[in-house]
Amino acid sequence: MRKRNSNFLFKTGAVALVMGVMAAGAILPANAQSFFDKAKEALGDAMNSSGSASTSGGSGSGVSALSSDTVEQGLKQALDMGVELVTDQLGAVDGFNADPVAHIPLPDEVQTAQKLLSAAGLGSYADEIELRMNRAAEQTMEDAGDILVNAVRQMTVADAKGILQGPDDAATQYLRRVSGTDIEGRLRPVITDALSDTGALSLYDQMLGQYDQLPFVPDLKASLTDHATAKAMDGLFHYIAVQEADIRSDPTRWTTDILKKVFSTVN
Repeated sequence: MRKRNSNFLFKTGAVALVMGVMAAGAILPANAQSFFDKAKEALGDAMNSSGSASTSGGSGSGVSALSSDTVEQGLKQALDMGVELVTDQLGAVDGFNADPVAHIPLPDEVQTAQKLLSAAGLGSYADEIELRMNRAAEQTMEDAGDILVNAVRQMTVADAKGILQGPDDAATQYLRRVSGTDIEGRLRPVITDALSDTGALSLYDQMLGQYDQLPFVPDLKASLTDHATAKAMDGLFHYIAVQEADIRSDPTRWTTDILKKVFSTVN
């Protein structure tokens, strides 16, 4: 099990990611922008020469001579680290519940039903159901991380080139495109189990029992599982995008041999 860290957004020196080369020139130092250009050129040249190291670039032989495998593996390591940071943050206690963006509110129908119950002097279940629903989402993040890492493993050289040459959220788009359906399908039963384990479903059933006793109220058909699954994915990919933006804006940090090799070529 990965070590949980709920403060990854505030860490200043832990991760160096190849995706830093993708930042816009306006917010990066000149050498970083130069690396971005050279990395794209190196990957393109390597692909054109069937994966062999590029020999173009003259004095820029450091980056331009990197093989497609080196750039691809660096990008994969960068994504692996980013995924782990995000899932560690959201998977910690209060990772969803206390987060202003990722927090999962009750479905609108359930909130309306709770207001009707409160007006009738019946029990209040909303706050506890909402808390337990967020706890359930937190419990699923290790599974989500495994699915995302698998998506990274599937990345091809062409995928890496597309991310390097794509928009600012190209990596996030790639992960959502490749893993989105898989995450939704695999998280749904996990979230259902987590909702059961946290007691959210039993409380929801109690709430429905009281609600059904009220006269002239519409049927309550909201699914906590569907709602929690969709919102958990929204929170997950929101912070993947935030992490990608942070990666792009700070290309100066690295920890692994491949990332050091790639970044050292600009010095």
